[in-house]
Order: sequence, then structure tokens, then C-alpha cells
Amino acid sequence: MNRKRNITILSAIGITALVLTAGWSVLAGAAWPPEPYQVYWMAGQWTSPEVTNTLFRVGPEDQFGAGLAESIKLSFDPTLGGMLATAVANTPVYQRYVRTGPNTWRLRGLMYYTDAAKPAPAILAIAVIDKTAVMTAPGELEVTETVAMYLGSQDKDHDAVPDPGEKPIAVDARGTSHWKPL
Repeated sequence: MNRKRNITILSAIGITALVLTAGWSVLAGAAWPPEPYQVYWMAGQWTSPEVTNTLFRVGPEDQFGAGLAESIKLSFDPTLGGMLATAVANTPVYQRYVRTGPNTWRLRGLMYYTDAAKPAPAILAIAVIDKTAVMTAPGELEVTETVAMYLGSQDKDHDAVPDPGEKPIAVDARGTSHWKPL
């Protein structure tokens, strides 16, 4: 009696396993086996043919998926074609980034245009740069960027950031640029 019961239980387990395996294959279809989950990393130096004379350097992420980056114009007119006639220098774009998905990031940065005043240069204009980055494949980064320009006088509390409620004097919504590792 005990042998017959064991054969019945083993047969039931075998049939159940067969039904579950066949059923899963039918339900999963072509999606089985699943693609391995791949996390991309943006750290490194990048260049783009659409954004000439610029080096985009990205530091490593911390455990929260955030990090620091900078964009450096290798040659740049700080007067912006005469719009800021007394400007003699501009800083790189210093940025903070946050991972928003396995292959996406959001960045926000600041760039300053300054004069030659002594003992410290005055900020003539502040550029606030917002970017989204998507790594479409290893070594291929697509970046969409918007630049909002503010006058230095729009920072009345002198914290180097435009004051709340201030409206930009100009907004440049740039298209998508394609970046490759250097």
C-alpha cells in the first residue's frame, strides 16, 4: 500500500512539473530566457562631434547613484559674441548627476561668466544647465540639454544661484547630442 502511494505521489509531482514547464514556455514565449539585466556606467571622459571643443568628464557614482561631472569648453568666447562685453572668463559647467534608471541620468549644472574686477571677479551671468543622458549601448551616450541664462544681478543674496522667482533672460533648448568615450 505504501509503495502504491509513493508511486502516485511521484507521478503527480512529475506531471505537475511537466505542466508547469510547458505552461511557462507557452506564457513566456520568445521572452524566455530573459535578457540579463545590464547596468550601464557613465563615468569617464566623453566627446561629441555635435558639441565641438567640449570635454565631458564624469566621476564615479556613489552608492546612491549620484556623482559629479563637468563640461569643459576647450576654446570659448566668454563674451558670448559681445552680449557680455566686459566678461573675460567663464568657468567649466560643474554638474551633479543622479541615476534615474539602469541606463538614464539627470544632470544639473552651473556655469559663471565673470569680469576682471579686483580683488574678486564679479559674476556677470549665470548659466543653469539641465541635461538628461541615456546610454543607448555601451560607449554610446545621448544627451539632451537646456541652458537658461540669468544676469548676475538676478542673484541678490549672492549665493551664486539665481534667486527663486527670477526668470531667465534667455533659454536655449538644445537638441540631442551623441557622445563617445575618449
